[in-house]
Amino acid sequence: MGYTFQFDVVWRNLGFLLSGVELTLAVTAAALSSGSVLGLIVALGRMSSRRWIQLPAIGYIELFRNTPALIQLMWVYYCLPILAGIEMGAVASATVALAINGAAYIAEIIRGGIQGVDRGQIEAARTLGLSYAQTMRKVVLPQAFRRMIPPFVNESVSILKFSSLVSVLGVADLTYQAQVLSTTTFRPIEIFSFIAIVYLVLCSALALFARRLELRLAVSD
Repeated sequence: MGYTFQFDVVWRNLGFLLSGVELTLAVTAAALSSGSVLGLIVALGRMSSRRWIQLPAIGYIELFRNTPALIQLMWVYYCLPILAGIEMGAVASATVALAINGAAYIAEIIRGGIQGVDRGQIEAARTLGLSYAQTMRKVVLPQAFRRMIPPFVNESVSILKFSSLVSVLGVADLTYQAQVLSTTTFRPIEIFSFIAIVYLVLCSALALFARRLELRLAVSD
């Protein structure tokens, strides 16, 4: 192979490449926070005994877990303005698409965590006069939280990686900056290798934070 690596193209354009990190993290954080709220609502609906609440929640989970995130992104950006007259910018569309996609997975994570709590504690709380909402807030969710940390971190990492899809809408995230630079320097191997390392560092840092949080909760008990 006669290819000569020239990683100096990365160092010369390091500021340009890393300028997309801030947007990548912002989209990820917004999608994760809003997706968590929506996921909690869907999870509670999924566990409802009322079929008219449970069935739409199941449908939501199956729909967004079994269709590609890229297609959902395209649908939000291109189809919503046509069908519902809802027009959003590229960044907002990407955030919404990642949020509704992540919410389907987070809903199942929350459901698994809640169902892992001893049923006797729920019955005891209700016997003491706590309402369903109070039982969830004061008894169930605090205990379920620890069980949810590992899968929740996995989903957070997935959303961080899926955020690279926003580049197809022309959003200047980390991946888009790499695409622009690679087309002008004709050095895609060096540039995308560096971008892969950046994503590895970001995802590893997130996993390390979760691990320390688990250890801290274990010590506090």
